Parts: sequence; C-alpha cells; structure tokens
Amino acid sequence: MQITDSLNLAIPFGNGMVAYHTPISRPVYEAHYAALNATRAALARKGIHYQMGSGPRIANLVLKDEGKRDADERGMEDATPALLGEIRRLTNVLAPGNGGYELLPVDAAISQGLLDDEDWGELEAALVFFTCHVATAKKAERKEFATAIASTLTGSITSSAPMEYAASLPTSTRAEATQQKPASSLPV
Repeated sequence: MQITDSLNLAIPFGNGMVAYHTPISRPVYEAHYAALNATRAALARKGIHYQMGSGPRIANLVLKDEGKRDADERGMEDATPALLGEIRRLTNVLAPGNGGYELLPVDAAISQGLLDDEDWGELEAALVFFTCHVATAKKAERKEFATAIASTLTGSITSSAPMEYAASLPTSTRAEATQQKPASSLPV
C-alpha cells in the first residue's frame, strides 16, 4: 500500500456500514470558498461547544443558508446545490455483504434501502462539517484538522483507497447455530 497525503474520511454508521469520503479538490474549494468559510465562521460565532456539538449535525443546513446569502449579495445563482452534489459524488458506502464489503455510490445505497434520506442528511451534515474545516485549513495544518474533525465524527482518516480500507475492516458472518448431540449419544 502506498502512503499518500490523501485525507479520506471513513465514518461508521448504521448496521456495520461505513461512509467513505474523498475530500473536494482545490478547484472545487476555490469555486465555493465563500460559502465554506462563511459556514465555518457561522458555526464558530456561537462558541466552540456549539460548533463541535451541533456543527456536525447542522453544517449542511448552515451551508445552504450561507450559500443563499452569498449568492443574494453577489446577485448570482446559488451554487450550493452543486457543492452538495460534489460532496455526494465523492462519497461511497461500504456495506457488508456475504463476500466482504461492497462499494456503493450514495444513490445506489439509497435505492437499495441501505440508507434513507434522514441517514443521508446526517451523513451530509458531517461531511460538510469536515469539508468546511479541512478544505479551509492551511496546507501545513490540514492533516491535523482532518484527524481532529474525524475524531469528532467518530470516524478516521485514511490514505487507503476504498476497497483497501474495506479489506482492513473486521469481517464477521452470522454464525449458524450448530446442532450438538446430547452427551448421552456422543460416541465413546
């Protein structure tokens, strides 16, 4: 396995599933820097306890508000839906199956009933929280920020590709009940 500077986020959720997210690219950040920084600032204005306690649950909603506000101020169309679409595109679900983990795009996980709209809303909020902190950080501080935010989200940072990461996860299968003969009928 090659170690890189990738700061991929893995967040366990649901019944043994993991959301695997690749951070946004620099050009995507540059296209949405105003809304991302405004979201981070809006969360921080209410104090660290609010930011770290509520932020991971509402960051997507704050981003929508800040994106709309920024677009109105500039007299432009709100680009927040495009950013949220990119975050969704960069996220996959690792779902346990009979032969190990299966890698699914978010839309496929939703259509298969592994993830509902409320689950996705919670994950989206966490991913926006991660994005607005990590993408806005200085390069030298990015890994430290990513690790701290991942910890807040009960996740982890990995440089592994999704299936390499999945291979590192513990696997378990449902143990079938064994039929054991009563002691009196066991051979001597």
